[in-house]
Amino acid sequence: MEEEEKTVSFKPSEKMVYGVLNYDGNELMATITGYDLSISFNMRLINSLADAENCADALANVFYETLLEELIQKNPAILKPCASP
Repeated sequence: MEEEEKTVSFKPSEKMVYGVLNYDGNELMATITGYDLSISFNMRLINSLADAENCADALANVFYETLLEELIQKNPAILKPCASP
């Protein structure tokens, strides 16, 4: 039996936005936006600065891989080696 899809409403003030500014600080290079974003950490496993850094690095790698996939899809020529002079 198929479950009925529910419609959920949110207030504009409930929208969450996280972003990274470019080098001169004038424009966003990347954003994470949406309603009902849930960011949670398993604090049972994160007990030190090293644990926190490892977790943050792992999350950065997830976003890096996603970014590279999109970049390669948009600009496949980026994978071609540069011609030697």
